[in-house]
Amino acid sequence: MNKERKLLIWSIVFVIFYMLFDYFILSKIDLSQFMQNQNINVDLNSKYDVVNYVINIIGIIYFVFLIFNKKIDLNNHSKGILIYSIIFFMFSNIISGILGFVAYSDLDKKRNKQKRELPVIEYKEFTNKYICLVAFIICLVIMFVVSKYVSGLFGMILIYLSILILMVIVFRKQLIHDFKIFKEYFREYISLTAKTWLKSLVVMMILGIIIQLVTNTSQSNNQQTLQKIFNSYPILIALLSMLYAPFAEELMFRGVIRKFIKSRYLFIIISGVLFGLLHVIDDSKTLAEFSYVLVYSSLGMFLASLYYKTNNLFTNISFHFMQNTLGVIGMILLYFIK
Repeated sequence: MNKERKLLIWSIVFVIFYMLFDYFILSKIDLSQFMQNQNINVDLNSKYDVVNYVINIIGIIYFVFLIFNKKIDLNNHSKGILIYSIIFFMFSNIISGILGFVAYSDLDKKRNKQKRELPVIEYKEFTNKYICLVAFIICLVIMFVVSKYVSGLFGMILIYLSILILMVIVFRKQLIHDFKIFKEYFREYISLTAKTWLKSLVVMMILGIIIQLVTNTSQSNNQQTLQKIFNSYPILIALLSMLYAPFAEELMFRGVIRKFIKSRYLFIIISGVLFGLLHVIDDSKTLAEFSYVLVYSSLGMFLASLYYKTNNLFTNISFHFMQNTLGVIGMILLYFIK
């Protein structure tokens, strides 16, 4: 049995151990008072457990099928392994997810032997940086000033469309240039993007857990607000998260800022922190709520480091799409088990 299959075996062993521990030990502990103090609905938690078990059991069956069917080439199932490693990481335990990531990484290294090297793209300004800066400021004014005077579904759509259209017009030439190269080296770029995203996911999960333990909060206000709107307008929020945000936010916080900051580390820090502030400053009323700036800033820093390495906006758009798609999946699950 090869190394990758052994890793998958250990991954499902830890999933099974987690499920048994949860069912026979954690489920016997009365956490109702604690849940009420944390404003957690007990019935919601029970429904979540059922969904959690079903998801984990499907993953176990899938991995067992891959492990013991020797005719299967794991390389052809690398995406499935990656997806379920993420699911185990989020819904089961971190160890199972990491073991799956290692198995995926080993498979990816074998595929990389046959891949081309990423192209070395020199950074080039396609649009005057001051035009980009003016567009950036206009977008901030629309988000934080104009939006306060606009209400209703149509008004919200108009706000987001205005920002997206403005940024796409300003970066039109660069987007066309970057897309041609991204399409040509799609597999290489996606591999790098997925690896960077997985690293960011681990860091964000760790920071999120620490913040929740220290501040006694369940999730950021930004995420709570999104969930509430999603419950009313699920399709709209899904489209905004998966299409609008990856384009508009990457053009603003990577595309514009990169034009003014040439230093690698300054760019990563400033771009990341500004990105983090944007996601918490409007909803945070306490220090505990504001502390989630660390989570969003870490995401912004990983995005900035990827852009500095590739000089291709579509690697960032892909990264952002992966992250927000995962968030939408989480909102869908919460919507159906509420």
